[in-house]
Amino acid sequence: MYNTMSIRYEERNGKKYAYRCTSKRMPGKKNPVSIKEYLGVVDPETGNLIPKKVSSDSIKFSLKDGSFRVKDYGNVMVAKKVCDDLCLLEDLSMSFAGVEKPLLCLAMAQALLPTPYMDTNLTLESTYIRESVGIGEMDFSSQRMSEITRTLGEASGCMEDLFALRARRSQGNGFLYDITSQSTYSDLMGMAEWGKNRDGEDLRQMNIGLVTNDRGDPIAFDLFPGSIADMTTLKRFVRDMRIRVPGCTLIMDRGFENAGNVAEMMSSNIDFVMPCTISSKAVKRLLTDFAPEVTKPEYDRIHNGHVYSVRERILGIVENKDGFSYVTDDDPLFDSSAYKVRAYVCFDSKKRSDDEQELKKALMAKMKELEGKRFEDPARSFNKKAGWLSKYLDYTLDDEGSMRLSYKNNAMTFFRNRAGMFVMITPRMDWETVMTSYDARNNVEMAFDIFKSELDGRRGRTGDPVRARGRLFIKFLALMIRVRMQSVVSGSGIKGLTVENMLLSAGTYKIIDDRGVRVRTERTKRVREIFALFGVDDPDQLPVTEPSE
Repeated sequence: MYNTMSIRYEERNGKKYAYRCTSKRMPGKKNPVSIKEYLGVVDPETGNLIPKKVSSDSIKFSLKDGSFRVKDYGNVMVAKKVCDDLCLLEDLSMSFAGVEKPLLCLAMAQALLPTPYMDTNLTLESTYIRESVGIGEMDFSSQRMSEITRTLGEASGCMEDLFALRARRSQGNGFLYDITSQSTYSDLMGMAEWGKNRDGEDLRQMNIGLVTNDRGDPIAFDLFPGSIADMTTLKRFVRDMRIRVPGCTLIMDRGFENAGNVAEMMSSNIDFVMPCTISSKAVKRLLTDFAPEVTKPEYDRIHNGHVYSVRERILGIVENKDGFSYVTDDDPLFDSSAYKVRAYVCFDSKKRSDDEQELKKALMAKMKELEGKRFEDPARSFNKKAGWLSKYLDYTLDDEGSMRLSYKNNAMTFFRNRAGMFVMITPRMDWETVMTSYDARNNVEMAFDIFKSELDGRRGRTGDPVRARGRLFIKFLALMIRVRMQSVVSGSGIKGLTVENMLLSAGTYKIIDDRGVRVRTERTKRVREIFALFGVDDPDQLPVTEPSE
């Protein structure tokens, strides 16, 4: 039976040696016997232990009795530093009091190795996550994970508390909102439905609304049935953000600018920036009016070194029997508008050239594909194969029934008149602030890309909508970690560095746990660079645990 154990150091000939000293009671002995075991020499530069060479027989014995373990350490320390910088544990303790450390463990495990939830225990066993967070052995088996994710899925109040904390902690009042889909083979008890699948998969889907701050840090999420339109989700989002951050500014992409949505945001005193799709008559009128004047120098403005032609107009929002609609400032109904927004009508000559190039390439490829082909039902085949390009293409049949294609002149002229033009709307911002705010929209798209490509978030793997929400919450926490890692790596200027190879390199720095003595392997130059980049403080000594009987 072991009684006490300690690590002692001895210096000889300018070198520092480490020993494990264990007091052990022996049969027939009155006093404990001290056993000293050589561990290795201390590196004078790093302070880390260079372990002694271990025989294969010793390793086999240690592995057999479970006393010898090798765990990933460097990548865990990076993830833990990111969590500390985000104050994630502090916010979890205020919203999920009592279970904040297990939740942080799960988030770090998914951030480092996004495996199926049933394999979470394997990740925790092979890494230093538990020790870094400060919890002991805990059951994260497949059955236990199923219970955890269901409990989390039911804890919507705790989630909302966390979202509010993250929103208040965010620097600034600008928030980005967008929506994506997650495919699933299950119908999730009616939650998964057929709709616009953004991944192009022929599967049912859920819709996920994500809020980030203007730097891209995830703030909140929500789940919606797969058939709900983007504009419908905005109403709940506006309501929630009004509570979380009164007076905040929302930055959104196309698809949300329905006049009813805009009226609701303005009635809630929420500022916003968004581009308009060219669908309403009023927006089309703005573009038509400005098209002949885009070359006039008085409309030239510059933003981030790029020149635009910009004209400011006002759009009114009037209520009628069908809901809300836009009217221009020269419309007779304008004076009776319930709300008014600034509309910046913009022309970008480079965008016009790029748009025309992309359209022409698509049209030429489609014409090459269909020219001279024969079909049993030409009209049906043309509409199916040409798709959205059919609005710019026309066809005739020659004497042999072969298809001959040409451009629709009116449609091409209409496109050229509108190409490079867009409309940005906002209640009160000036044009420069609008453009600066809208530049941040790529951050929410980056977050979605990380969620799907790096965190295995493209496909749902449960048939229970409650567990689906709980699983998504853990992914959401992991997404916070990965997004901040991406921001640090992107701003590092280190050539060829990505989050993936950064984690792989940091993972070469490991912990060897031998009967309670934790020894770190050597830190490579790359690991030292990564630690410096993230500001990781590698402690001089690690805690020693007493071995069990």
